[in-house]
Amino acid sequence: MTDNFSAHLDELDAKLDAALPAIAFKAMTHVHQTALPKTPLESGDLRGGSSVENIPGGARVLYPGPYARYQEYGILRHEVGQRLYLTSALLEEAPKVIEIIDAEVQKVVGS
Repeated sequence: MTDNFSAHLDELDAKLDAALPAIAFKAMTHVHQTALPKTPLESGDLRGGSSVENIPGGARVLYPGPYARYQEYGILRHEVGQRLYLTSALLEEAPKVIEIIDAEVQKVVGS
């Protein structure tokens, strides 16, 4: 009986490992969509250059270049957008991100 239980856990573990990149991508897409309206807007390059990328073991929201870091952490006055645009989106949306991950994991576990 122990072998059957162990085999089932191995199968479930393999399913979850295979699904995690897509689950993380979906969750980070939500964070990205929430961060975009908060992202400072001057020419649109910062918003337009942002993306969600798969990385080993998950996904990330990427705003490329040192300018994005400067806009995130700098003490600036923005006519459109705000500083800490990505950080605040991640913190505010943490419950929704957990909801997304939970729903997607339930799909894998339930299948």
